[in-house]
Amino acid sequence: MADCLTLLRQYNIQKKEIVERESLIIFDQIAFPRNAKTNYLVYRTGQGGTPKEYYTLESLVFLLKNVGISHPLYVQRAGSQNIPVIKFPDRRGLLAFLNGEVDSSPSIDKSVHLEMGIPAPGTYVCKCDVCMLTVSSRAL
Repeated sequence: MADCLTLLRQYNIQKKEIVERESLIIFDQIAFPRNAKTNYLVYRTGQGGTPKEYYTLESLVFLLKNVGISHPLYVQRAGSQNIPVIKFPDRRGLLAFLNGEVDSSPSIDKSVHLEMGIPAPGTYVCKCDVCMLTVSSRAL
């Protein structure tokens, strides 16, 4: 099962629908809490003894939905919805990664523990050791 940053990148590149429902962000059959931490480091954290901070999935999705507006307006909109903002110095590199223009970024922390998703609501997961079946309730 993939981490939320990897899934967000894949879905963004492939122009697949990302569903926001209540406290979840859903990638087809896998869901993550909105506040799930990605492994993308916030600008200037983890340097000089400061603790590492990571962007939330909600922050990245909000950026992708508002990529066409100026950064000051984006900051204002994010603030009005209590969504942590992507810092301006991170914006270009992060978007290049999420859009598939680059394969990696020095801001991606490969050593951090990644939160794994859960089955999306309405998804049935077989618990047997044989089939490992996942079926959407829409398919039943």
